[in-house]
Amino acid sequence: MRDCLRFDSTVYEIRTYEAEDVSVTYRAFEGIPYCEHPEDEIQKLNLYAPEKYFEGGEINGYSLHTAPIFLPNSVGGYMPGPCEKPGKDHKGNTNTLVYALARGYVVASVGIRGRTTPGRAGKAPAFAVDMKAGIRYLRHNKELIPGNTDHMITNGTSAGGALSALTGASGNHPDYEKYLIEIGAAEERDDIYAASCYCPIHNLEH
Repeated sequence: MRDCLRFDSTVYEIRTYEAEDVSVTYRAFEGIPYCEHPEDEIQKLNLYAPEKYFEGGEINGYSLHTAPIFLPNSVGGYMPGPCEKPGKDHKGNTNTLVYALARGYVVASVGIRGRTTPGRAGKAPAFAVDMKAGIRYLRHNKELIPGNTDHMITNGTSAGGALSALTGASGNHPDYEKYLIEIGAAEERDDIYAASCYCPIHNLEH
């Protein structure tokens, strides 16, 4: 039987980002469905890795299969958080994806449903389910993708910070399992190594 969630390492582009304080050449794998039964177009992920790794090189002591995987999300106000790409942020500054790549991290940006996603698909716990499904996809393909799936680190700000914290606190929790099955997530663990949480909005009663 064909594995619908198998990572295809042959579909990519090599790109370079240059700014005054940073320059990085990386391999871009984009628009990857991370579940078999997506409920919205946003449920895809982008994966990026320094091109140096594919040439046998190292950055800060990391290599192709030892580099930590940085998982930033673009969620804000519990709105949908589309996949990000290395480049400029909304203020015109170089974004965190670029700096992570320059420091030797592999970067995976997961598209997340939010409160304006049509119908039931955007309601809780959809945004946490999507992040978990993205993490499970990476683990499902740990032998094929760049990076170390035992060292995944989430990152987010505001509602995205809450998502990062929730992901770290709820790894492998059975309450999410039925929702993961509904969207056809890979049957893998979804715990992570660490969570980076900026200004997490989680006390919604205040």
